[in-house]
Amino acid sequence: MRGRPLLAMALLAVTATAVGWLYLRTAQPQPPQATSVAPTDEMRQRIERRMGDDAAFRNDVAFLLVATLRDRCRPAEAGLLARMANRAALPVLAAVSAVTAEDPGLDRPIYRYIQHRADSARCTDPLPLAAAGGRVLHVDIEQYARTFPDSYFDPTRSRAPRDFGGHTLRERASNACNSVVYSVLPLGDADWRCASLRANARARVRSLCEDELRRQHGDIAGELDMAVGQGMQEQVVAAVAALPVDCR
Repeated sequence: MRGRPLLAMALLAVTATAVGWLYLRTAQPQPPQATSVAPTDEMRQRIERRMGDDAAFRNDVAFLLVATLRDRCRPAEAGLLARMANRAALPVLAAVSAVTAEDPGLDRPIYRYIQHRADSARCTDPLPLAAAGGRVLHVDIEQYARTFPDSYFDPTRSRAPRDFGGHTLRERASNACNSVVYSVLPLGDADWRCASLRANARARVRSLCEDELRRQHGDIAGELDMAVGQGMQEQVVAAVAALPVDCR
């Protein structure tokens, strides 16, 4: 389980991310004329070269771009991607922070790059993103949202993971049990051969959590408390332990 203690308090932890500016609101469904300042061509090229060389940085930029654009294009769902990123304890901004620590001159240009591209993009057009080997990824923002948080690590993913169970992004982001699910079975660079097993285990852990919430509170609304964490801890430990060692 990657050394993560399965104490009741650990089950309830939610990783906070510094993505407050993603909650910008707008009621304009189609993009206005871009008013943000674009980075210079030199800075844009440096940023995109980094995206091609560093997949983690590309994933961060993709998330920030999609979340900023989607907040404008779908104002009724503004902030949901950032909220789901918190639920899934994604390493949002970690790669951007690493890049700007190494090259502080890119700090403001990265922000300008994201804001300008999000301001000038059309809501219905795929976002082209620089990738390794000179390739370009074309990211559909609605497809990205449908498959999020898994799409954070695979921006062009088209199939929703089976453990989503057909639930919408809003439903997933509102479900406090997902904080437990991704705490004990985090996303990342797990062996692809384990993907199906881990998806099934996530569905099992989510079900255990929801059952315990219903037992104690009558429904699955709201956040978790210590009693719920303690009530499901033993079963959650068993569900994760049932996975092959290499897939935990």
